[in-house]
Amino acid sequence: MLSLGSQIMPTTMSSRFQPRHNSLNALRLVLAAAVLVSHSWPLSGREPEPQLGGANLGTWAVLGFFGISGYLITRSRLSDRPAIDFYRARALRIMPALVVALLVVAFVFAPLSLLLDPAASWDPWSSVTYVARNVFLYPPAPFAQPGIADTLANVPYPLLWDGPLWTLFWEGCCYLGIGIAASVLPRKALPATAVVGFAGLTAISLAGTFGAPVPEIALRVIPMVLAFLGGMIVLLLGDRIRQNALTIAIAVLLVAGAVLLDLAPSLAPLPFAYLLLVLGNVLPLTKVGTEYDISYGVYIYAWPVQQMLSLAGAAELPLPVYIVLVVVGTVPLAFLSSLLVERPALRLKGRRVERAAHEAPTP
Repeated sequence: MLSLGSQIMPTTMSSRFQPRHNSLNALRLVLAAAVLVSHSWPLSGREPEPQLGGANLGTWAVLGFFGISGYLITRSRLSDRPAIDFYRARALRIMPALVVALLVVAFVFAPLSLLLDPAASWDPWSSVTYVARNVFLYPPAPFAQPGIADTLANVPYPLLWDGPLWTLFWEGCCYLGIGIAASVLPRKALPATAVVGFAGLTAISLAGTFGAPVPEIALRVIPMVLAFLGGMIVLLLGDRIRQNALTIAIAVLLVAGAVLLDLAPSLAPLPFAYLLLVLGNVLPLTKVGTEYDISYGVYIYAWPVQQMLSLAGAAELPLPVYIVLVVVGTVPLAFLSSLLVERPALRLKGRRVERAAHEAPTP
């Protein structure tokens, strides 16, 4: 029987989170859809894209992705399984679908684009190098290859076949960072390390925003890392961070302040991650994505679908119609990715864990 004190104690984030009964898959699908909608402006030749607090819809969505990942990936790394299983699970989650998407773009979308653009030509060797140079999580320039020779020259956003992939390299870096940190640092030191890192990167981001000589790539990457660290902090301090009306109101005010100051990429990542994780705990959407999680597929296939539609002249249609066509073209590819690539890959992860359990010596 609960005591009176335990009944009135505010609920913590740690106690509210249910690993197999939350709505984070649904939120990730919403975020992937938000990226699709955001990219519909530039890919259909409509500029400027609406901004909120110094960030467009796609940037907000990516911050949300990284915030949720920071929480879940840190939780995964701090489980009792060996580090090698953590890295293997992360690779199986990202790499197979990425490789297939690169192949589909290089050897299906690119040659088919000639049917929509008779002035273009296709270089098969450029498709080969497109896959080879991008397979390691689409690394930063000059290593990645954004286009395939002599294709996509006549669209509003030319030459780039799958723009969102650039974030995967930095997400992989975040995975590697928490993986190494959990191996070399005492667990008690992780919260302080995350907070110090978060504070330092926030200062650099703000300095760059106000004119300090911070490289442009850093200004693009740091907000994503801040979001990942924000989710990580919520996980590591989850026994102290409350999920109650007061804490939620403070987070909303912090996000609103960041928006009003036009400093959302620098100041919003932590409270925004917290609010998304709260929604994951309370929204009644726990069934979404449990069988077929298409959020990753939507993220990696929407851009090439949008480019093909632009080649077909759909960019001239009203924006809502264009977005509907993109959704209709993207969702089947995302579903097939989940069914034929991602789910089988994740089953390999489960078999490794099950096999390790059977092979473990009995006490």
